[in-house]
Amino acid sequence: MMKKLLLITCCLAAFSRSGLAQHPVEKQSDSSRVEGPAMTPPAKVVSDSILVTIILKHQQNKNLPEIRRVLEAQGFWDIFPPQDARVVSWTIAMGLGHIIILKIPAGAERRLNLSLENGAWGAFDTEIYLTYDYKEVWEDYIERREEAKEDRN
Repeated sequence: MMKKLLLITCCLAAFSRSGLAQHPVEKQSDSSRVEGPAMTPPAKVVSDSILVTIILKHQQNKNLPEIRRVLEAQGFWDIFPPQDARVVSWTIAMGLGHIIILKIPAGAERRLNLSLENGAWGAFDTEIYLTYDYKEVWEDYIERREEAKEDRN
């Protein structure tokens, strides 16, 4: 239950955070531009992509040579990751398997899913999570938390 709640929370946060940035910013011509303190700063341009965390769990009824045979027979290394995906991180966790973070274009989820279904199934159990980078939020929180400590003393 907690796993599902965490997944839902991550998805909602990612959609709400990226959903606002998905709309194109209209440029104003210099003649119609209004200067002054009431003017809002231009929106930050955000690429139309999403982060996806993939966990490829080793199937423990197979040893490494058996897993490699399955991956080669299915052409896993030729189809994963998809060509339009960028590998942000690829880690091996002992006893678990591969933890891969990809940045993919919005709308490329189907290609990613098919590359896993066609290439990884039979060698790995797969888990896929929509994710976002929390580091800036965490750093900001820690900074504000330290300032609040100083105010309490």
